[in-house]
Amino acid sequence: MDESDFPYLDLAGIFNADPAANPPYIIPETFISEEVGGSLTVIEDESEEVLGQENANQVLSNFLPGGYKKRWKKFRLWRGTWDLGSDAGVADIGPMFDWARSYPLTDLLGDVTSVNYTELSFNPDDVCVYIPRTIRVDDLVDPDYVWLNDEKVVWTGKPPMSSTPLSSDPTTNYLWFKHTAEPFSETNDVAAIADSDAVAGVSFDDDHEFIRCYYASLLTLYPKGTTRTQSGLITYSVEDDDTTAFVGTRERSQVLSLELDRKELRSRIDAAFADNPQLKRDVKFAYLHQQLWERLFFDEEAIEHEFAVQPLMEHLSGADFWRRMVEEDEYGVFGLSGPDLVQTVEELLPTDSPTRLRLLGHDGPDSSLPLQTVRYETGTLAELLARCRNDDLVVEFAEDVLVHSAEHALATWATESTGSGTSFELWYDLNFQANDDPYARISIYDAIEGGAGIAKEVADLFDTDESISIDAGLATQGRCHSATADRATIRLLADHPDGSLYDIQRTNREHFEELVDETLDGQISDTGAFSKDDLRSLVTARVRRLFETRELARFYSYLAAKLEELASELGRTPRTADLALFLDRHVFEDPSIQATYERFASETGRKDIAELEERLEELTVGCLTACPDCLQTEHSRCLKATGHQATTLNRRLLTEVFDT
Repeated sequence: MDESDFPYLDLAGIFNADPAANPPYIIPETFISEEVGGSLTVIEDESEEVLGQENANQVLSNFLPGGYKKRWKKFRLWRGTWDLGSDAGVADIGPMFDWARSYPLTDLLGDVTSVNYTELSFNPDDVCVYIPRTIRVDDLVDPDYVWLNDEKVVWTGKPPMSSTPLSSDPTTNYLWFKHTAEPFSETNDVAAIADSDAVAGVSFDDDHEFIRCYYASLLTLYPKGTTRTQSGLITYSVEDDDTTAFVGTRERSQVLSLELDRKELRSRIDAAFADNPQLKRDVKFAYLHQQLWERLFFDEEAIEHEFAVQPLMEHLSGADFWRRMVEEDEYGVFGLSGPDLVQTVEELLPTDSPTRLRLLGHDGPDSSLPLQTVRYETGTLAELLARCRNDDLVVEFAEDVLVHSAEHALATWATESTGSGTSFELWYDLNFQANDDPYARISIYDAIEGGAGIAKEVADLFDTDESISIDAGLATQGRCHSATADRATIRLLADHPDGSLYDIQRTNREHFEELVDETLDGQISDTGAFSKDDLRSLVTARVRRLFETRELARFYSYLAAKLEELASELGRTPRTADLALFLDRHVFEDPSIQATYERFASETGRKDIAELEERLEELTVGCLTACPDCLQTEHSRCLKATGHQATTLNRRLLTEVFDT
């Protein structure tokens, strides 16, 4: 591209004298800080008109294959100028970019046999990383979105090949990973942490580069004339080079890192599981959930769309309830063979009556997608359940979850410590287990290209403030206000199972607040980790919402007491499906509460909503592993954001391990 296309050039030829300067030699028209990843020049493909300079990560997450965005020229609709690849499910992105550089993936990752970072399988020798300089886009006018059935990509217009019309553009999530582009600086010594055995040291790097690689588009499609959805995966190629393409951006910033001692972490995980068997069983279910994503959704494409993963998980947890509470099998779902699993799930979906799991609006056995998956994938599911019985594999999963959680906790804690209001970029070495490293490195870095001094400020705090305890700081981030308020609400209602709290809440506010405070005092072990005023407000709001009428107050108060009993008997945190199955078998002693329950349960047949499910969800704890109030963050920052970010985080495990 000719340099004259850029209006913000310095003296002609001055950059050619600088061996470190990379084209295009553009002086920005503003001195506002730039987000990590740098910027791309956006060009209208047909006219060659420059539309602007945009942040690279933002543009890529809007216009890589599957993305459509209203933007320039009076907010018209645009798409990237990619084309069909030579293989099904592959898009040729060569026409869409002018490249600044490209290199084999093995130059970045080293001599590896697989790409452990990605949800999909790739041969590293077949992949090149492409760093774009410009991106080309086309505007669209009243597009007709279609899915090309044989090519397995989304398209616009009325193509001659076989296609399925879509009611709208797809919902697109981009799959990506980050890798350190260079070894961490050896000149920055790792400072030992005197008061921690788990955190081996802290270090700060004033200038470090990561490469973010986009490798696929995960699409949710909405076929026209139906309410069903389906998923599609599109990978990228550069057909002129005959290579699989990962699109990369270079993120250079100031980095703060902690090194976690894996031997100590493993020891503390074992101790936490021994002290808290309920936590261990919850982690097993998170492990099962994660394997459904990896094996059945991504590897074998046996689950039709991403929204079908959670219903399948609900059926498996329902099977666990049935085996433990009805069949009195202490292993629950994890002790089932493939055929036994099919039989148990079938029992939960009776044909002749809308009971058991059908109370939550699930289809009967003739049309149930989860049951169909269980039947067709019997062998794989039996293997996954067997893996969950293997304590070594569960602890290995728990260790990765713990390190991932500590990475998120470091970011939220650093934000609180500086009061900057900024969000950090996150990174940890996902290969630390595969490489058998003695330490796991977690890192946060400023979201401003080159760094903004915030990570350095946190590093200085660690270096100068002797009162700071890193273990305690990480543990505090696992103490979720939302989850604590949910648990306190359940406890408060359970203490008044006859519904008497309704009148207290309405007529004696002072006494009600005393009861709330007493309940919170019983729930909170670390008062410094919570704002009691915030918790009091959350609990009060929850009670008001549940106590819409006297009838509902009695119903929810009664259920809260039963929910606490169920948690003890079930050996894990009860979910909505567990409570529904429990009530389906429960003998109500109070006719009025039974009448309320039957009224909600009778609405199951409605197509738009399962009334009982909504009512029961109001009572259960919403944050089981993580939520935006504690560890979850934006998808654009988390290395494991696709579909199951919360499954690969665990606030309770984080607090158990670091609160010593």
